[in-house]
Amino acid sequence: MRLHSLGFVFISLIISTTLSANTIQKSANDTRQYESFILDNALSVLVISDPQTTKAAASLNVAVGSANNPKERPGLAHFLEHMLFLGTEKYPKVGEFQSYTSQHGGTNNAWTGTEDTCFFYDCDPNAFENSLDRFSQFFSAPLFNAEALDKERQAVDSEYKMKLNDDSRRLYQVNKEIINPEHPFAKFSVGNHETLGDRDGKSIRDEIIAFHQQHYSADLMTLALVGPQTLDELEAWANEKFKTIANLNLASKQIDVPYTDLRSTSIWVNVEPVKEIRKLILTFPMPSMDGYYRSKPLSYFAHLLGYEGEGSLMLALKDAGW
Repeated sequence: MRLHSLGFVFISLIISTTLSANTIQKSANDTRQYESFILDNALSVLVISDPQTTKAAASLNVAVGSANNPKERPGLAHFLEHMLFLGTEKYPKVGEFQSYTSQHGGTNNAWTGTEDTCFFYDCDPNAFENSLDRFSQFFSAPLFNAEALDKERQAVDSEYKMKLNDDSRRLYQVNKEIINPEHPFAKFSVGNHETLGDRDGKSIRDEIIAFHQQHYSADLMTLALVGPQTLDELEAWANEKFKTIANLNLASKQIDVPYTDLRSTSIWVNVEPVKEIRKLILTFPMPSMDGYYRSKPLSYFAHLLGYEGEGSLMLALKDAGW
């Protein structure tokens, strides 16, 4: 995440990269128009026409995250996220995109997760087409500005240090420590000055470029656009601006390593918090839910555990003083 551009964000979406046309269901009270399609380079797109909105916005999610970091370079995916904001071949000035969106009433940001990296921004509708021209260049022709590299490395390191005393982040790291160490989730995800430092007299920049070229594939990307423009206009802009992103045919990639091993279950872990917190966390390994995203079975579990009405587990525990 880029901490120097926090603010109101109109839209930030992760949409299945298997998005296909004519599958959108919406409420009868929803007056917006939707259309989904796939570009020739296999990039999935959702466009939303909302004549009532006073902002236009775009979000591009790429199914690449810290799980893809090389073992010897923890945090590289996060560092790449930062570097994509440092100018492109068509718009080489560092910070040009941020300045443009800011000058046109908008904000911009990004985050890197385990399996996804998401970039998003909003702006005035009359600046949307030009902003998309700038935004799309992140993924087809970034410069990875060498002069600004160290500044962004410091920004990543600052994010890391800021979270050292964050209890939620500490618990997140504990979870990484008790799963199968061979699973990608166990990797150190944020990165810091040490893991992202130059080595053997060579800049890390070449590794960043190689990571982008090897992993940032159009068939792993999903783009969402929303604005007051017509669906035809939004579709035309999506095709014109994003069709040049390379398709490396990586959509079939998957993680085959088990999430847990013999040391991950039937254990008790005590964590000393920084703040005055008392919390009990019960964790159970479960099969992947990816194939059930439409029915969301875990939501039923959550309801059964969280329901507080008559006959509920919650009420029984409360009555028992537990």
